[in-house]
Amino acid sequence: MVSMEEKIKACVLQALESAAGTKGEGVYLVSVRVKGAGKQTKIEILLDSDTGIRIDQCSFFSRRIRELLENEGGTPVLDGEDFDLMVSSPGLGEPLLMPRQYLRHTGRLLRVIWKDEQQSEKTVTGRLQQVLKTEGEITAVRLVPVKTGKKSAGNVQEPIELMLDCIVRAVPEAEL
Repeated sequence: MVSMEEKIKACVLQALESAAGTKGEGVYLVSVRVKGAGKQTKIEILLDSDTGIRIDQCSFFSRRIRELLENEGGTPVLDGEDFDLMVSSPGLGEPLLMPRQYLRHTGRLLRVIWKDEQQSEKTVTGRLQQVLKTEGEITAVRLVPVKTGKKSAGNVQEPIELMLDCIVRAVPEAEL
């Protein structure tokens, strides 16, 4: 049996596919979260694009996704149920979930948790210097670690390369 989350994801993907040639072109699905049940159902959909997603694009997709959820081919996905729908971009503090999200964050500060060869978790805050590809696929990132605090001024760190499959979590950081 197909879960509600999978049905919602299918509607989102249908809305994204039908956006070719419109202001929604190039937008991709990052995640779908369903919280609660019945009248308390809250659906959170995160969308992004390689250049960042605008509020008018979120609004466009929110309307289209709601239409599909309420009347998908004559069979509503959420049959008469009340639900809250939130369509947005991954904001500051949201982890990067897809390899292509790293491209847009080149030059920005990231806090990365990764596992080393001994499977020990390490943490580094650094500026994303480069996204590395192998045969067209994003496979690794190069970070320049930064030290925070007053004593760190002028302290240059050597870049480190991290394979994506070793990264547990990468979160964009606010810069002051």
